[in-house]
Amino acid sequence: MNEERKEMDSALKEAFIPELRKRGFKGSMPHFRRILQDRVDYLTIQFYSAGGGFVVEIAKSGPNGVESGFGSELPVEKLSVQYFGKRLRLGSRPEEGVRDHWFEFGRKSYEQQGPIKPYEHYLDVAKSVVPFLDTQAEKWWNNDG
Repeated sequence: MNEERKEMDSALKEAFIPELRKRGFKGSMPHFRRILQDRVDYLTIQFYSAGGGFVVEIAKSGPNGVESGFGSELPVEKLSVQYFGKRLRLGSRPEEGVRDHWFEFGRKSYEQQGPIKPYEHYLDVAKSVVPFLDTQAEKWWNNDG
């Protein structure tokens, strides 16, 4: 793991994960879940293989997890976003045909390397994810997804 990724991990743990905890999520990087009476909400942070960015994807299931097919043999506690075909990337705008969104924080491994940015940069990127919990995620989880 390079220095930029370490800084981004630290910033997410400081500024984003506490917001998930306030909302009742359990788990650890990169997979989180919130078990409610009528459903389970899932959130995963996935870093780009070349570095420099990440996505935050969400999904949900009924209270028993995956009813049939891929993942149906697993308990809710072992499931993650990747087990669901219907999911949303936070920051995307599916109503406008934009289904992808990356939170960019640094250079890709194939780009020229140099000094890393101050920690505040990574903290700002982590904080930029938080509003999407209210403006997209909660609405998506509470509706038909």
